Amino acid sequence: MSYKGRATRIFGYYGIPRPVSPNEEVPAVILVHGGAGTAFSSWVKEWMARGYAAIAMDLEGHVPFGDEEHTERMEWPSHSWSGPEKQGVFADYEQPVEDQWMYHAVAAVILAHSLLRSFPGVDKQSIGITGISWGGIITSLVAGLDTRLSFAMPVYGCGYLHEPGSYYGLSFASMPEAEAERVRLLWDPSTYLSESSLPMLWLNGSNDTHFPLTIFNKSFEQHLECHPNNKSRLSLHPGLGHSYKEAWACEGVFAFADSIVKAKPALIEICEEKHEDGWFVVRYDSCLPVLEANLYWCVDDRNWRTARWESIPASLDTTNCKALIRLPQHGSSFFMNLRNEKGWITSTRVMRNERTAEDKITE
Repeated sequence: MSYKGRATRIFGYYGIPRPVSPNEEVPAVILVHGGAGTAFSSWVKEWMARGYAAIAMDLEGHVPFGDEEHTERMEWPSHSWSGPEKQGVFADYEQPVEDQWMYHAVAAVILAHSLLRSFPGVDKQSIGITGISWGGIITSLVAGLDTRLSFAMPVYGCGYLHEPGSYYGLSFASMPEAEAERVRLLWDPSTYLSESSLPMLWLNGSNDTHFPLTIFNKSFEQHLECHPNNKSRLSLHPGLGHSYKEAWACEGVFAFADSIVKAKPALIEICEEKHEDGWFVVRYDSCLPVLEANLYWCVDDRNWRTARWESIPASLDTTNCKALIRLPQHGSSFFMNLRNEKGWITSTRVMRNERTAEDKITE
């Protein structure tokens, strides 16, 4: 897209596994980096090794020069055809929409998808997208825009960035009210998630430094409520750090993609979450044996970054595909993780166990 009246170009890496036969087509994935990132060739190669074509593009007019292993590098060199660089959290909101970074980032991802579809050997009906951090924000936005996609997997990043309690919310609060509302409608994924009917995997840590579970859980719920889809999953990983390498190491991402476009085993499906009379009962379905169910319990959730999650084993009834546990008496937040024999984790929604009036009087 043109930037301030001049043409731009986007640097990217593309790869496709060598086909077994000339007529063979493989599924594909679009890889969207986050802050301090670029077009990582190693990310492309990881997906190629798993039988996918892949494309990764740089969203800030940079090229991955030098030692790519330093994935958290803060600066990458620009090229002469570059468009805008990201300015904080939508700090370029006063610029014309077509000159704002998010406009160019979203356009770059959609253009990458179109390019990917043009290559021989790519199955056009089996192309998905995944992104990390800011890439997760863009992924969850594009999921509601690009109807050609087969699946979407935001990692860390989500919608409802305008809400209080996060680094992003502070930036919205610093804008004039009318401008904050305009930015929300333009660039927050919550504007677009209701339009997405894609199978989506939402993956995050329990104490992410940038995307608290309040807004992450809300993004997952918005997508699920507008388009009930038993192929979508929530996967919360206590202790997961906020980095490219930790995100890339999550096998559930590859497993989810395989389940959608390769008809391979799916992550555990949560069929019912029932919370009443002090008990939490979860019914599930799984094509692979489920080995473990754990309740994660947080007594003080006033600060999601420092919240301490305690793990309590739940009773697992594999015959009836059910996990249940009596909740601790203290009012707080909780979710349950189910793990199958491959180690893939599916989570329930994050909920609150509100204390009863009797509990408060006793206290």
